[in-house]
Amino acid sequence: MRIEDSTESKSRILQAASRLFSEKGYDATRVHEIADAAGVNKALIYYYFQNKEDILDSLVDALMDGVHGISLDFVQNCVQVMVQEGRLTISGERFVFTDQDAVRYFKLKLNRYYADIIDYALENRRVVRIVLLEALKGGKHRGNLFKTMELLDSGPENPLHGVRGAADQEGNYRKDLVFFEFFFLIIPLVSMAALYDQYREKSLLSDERLRELVLSAYGDLAEAIGLRHIAVAGQGV
Repeated sequence: MRIEDSTESKSRILQAASRLFSEKGYDATRVHEIADAAGVNKALIYYYFQNKEDILDSLVDALMDGVHGISLDFVQNCVQVMVQEGRLTISGERFVFTDQDAVRYFKLKLNRYYADIIDYALENRRVVRIVLLEALKGGKHRGNLFKTMELLDSGPENPLHGVRGAADQEGNYRKDLVFFEFFFLIIPLVSMAALYDQYREKSLLSDERLRELVLSAYGDLAEAIGLRHIAVAGQGV
């Protein structure tokens, strides 16, 4: 099998699985149904994946890798650069900027980051829906949703841990902040992505308009939360 054919076949399998898992549920989907939807024989699925669970793990891992990559890019190219330039100091949950220009620059970059994350979540909303359904069902895959907490925690399992540590010398990232961001930033985003298609169908809104609403609503939410953590040196919050 040629490399390009191999890659295409595996991609079709993952796409078919994400659609079926999202529509029928993980438990109700059979491997032969994935094979039929992907246009491949069942044996080829077992060539790439050990079992159905391995397919789900591959989908979730790919989703998280993308989120990690977008987040790492923002931290390295915005947060860390501003710290190195002396325009930002991080102490625990506090982002202290040198002046209002630094705040405006940071918010501009932060809004771009949110837009990238939202677009990525919407592009992969089938997998996001699977993750949410499994969490609500309380099955053995319920922990996949909580993998997103790795981006918020201060432990070494966080792919951003080394970068954050270089910015926050005190290492005082609080657990209550992790709780707050998980339930008021991550869960709303997951819900919006998971229910996006159903809401679009009911509302009759175009993709473009609905995306604008998602960006606006999430931006307002993130802005309100961010005000708790932003300060300018020598001034109040």
